[in-house]
Amino acid sequence: MIIKKIKEKLYKLEEENKVDYEISHRGGHYGLKRQQAFDLLEIPEKDQIEDYFPGKIGVYCNYLGGGIRGAITGGGYNERVPKRIAEEIDKFTAACKQRYEEIEKEWAEDDEAFTDKYNEEATRLSRKAGIVSAY
Repeated sequence: MIIKKIKEKLYKLEEENKVDYEISHRGGHYGLKRQQAFDLLEIPEKDQIEDYFPGKIGVYCNYLGGGIRGAITGGGYNERVPKRIAEEIDKFTAACKQRYEEIEKEWAEDDEAFTDKYNEEATRLSRKAGIVSAY
């Protein structure tokens, strides 16, 4: 499944309030429960591989402090996951990351939201440097 198609499905699930997300100036997360992600990706052998994944699949962003956020990263999975499925999960987390960035951008551009141009620039630079966590 291509990332664009996954994002279209995520938009629909958002409208149905089925996506688990919270995005703010102090980090956040975006994704689905494991079984929902498997269903979205139409993975038939989900019962054989579910133990190789965390309860939720998607992305997260840590708060670094001082109004700065870290990189948006995926939660990962066990190395025993078959390559074909790992590739689908990687596409899913890439779609989640893109959607996280879209929501974050909408939030940053909202005149009602608390944003600071220096914090946004520091976040951009921390992400460019690949900083995920401050501890």
